Amino acid sequence: MRTFLITHTRQSVSGTAPRTFGEAVQARLGVATTVQRLVDIAVALTLIVAGCSLAVAVGGGLVERKRPFTMLRLTGTPTATLYRVAAAEAVLPLVAATVVAAGTAYGISVLTVAKMAPAGPPVPDLGHVYYLTMGAGLVISLLVIGATLPLLGRITGLDNVRFE
Repeated sequence: MRTFLITHTRQSVSGTAPRTFGEAVQARLGVATTVQRLVDIAVALTLIVAGCSLAVAVGGGLVERKRPFTMLRLTGTPTATLYRVAAAEAVLPLVAATVVAAGTAYGISVLTVAKMAPAGPPVPDLGHVYYLTMGAGLVISLLVIGATLPLLGRITGLDNVRFE
C-alpha cells in the first residue's frame, strides 16, 4: 500500500509523504496520548499549587490569630483541638475546590466533544490515570498543609504569653 501511495499521489502541502489510514490513526493516537499526559501533569501541578497557597494562608491565619489561639491554650484547650480546627480550615476548602475542579473539567470535556467531534462519539470517560493523578495531587497538597501545622504549637507556646 505504501508503494502505491508514494508512486500515485502527490506530497502533501507540508511536504510529507502520504500516509495510510493506519499511519494516520497512529499519529493521532500519539498526539492524543501526549495531550492526555500534559493534562494529567497540569491537574497535578494545579492541586500542588492550591495546596501551597492554602499552606501560606493557614500559616498567615495562624500568625494573625496568635493571641486568640494562645488565650485558648491558656484556658485549657488541648493543642490537638487547635490542630483540628486549623486543619479543617485548610482541608475543607481544598477538597471542595478539587471536587468543583474535577466536575468542571469533566463538563467542559463533554461539551467540547459534543461541539467539535463528529456525530455519535462516545461521552468522554475519565480513566484511572486521571483519578490517580487527582488523588496524588490531593495527598501532596495535604502533606504540604500538614507541614504548616507544627507552627501552631510554636506560636501558642505558654512561654510566649505576654500581656502588655
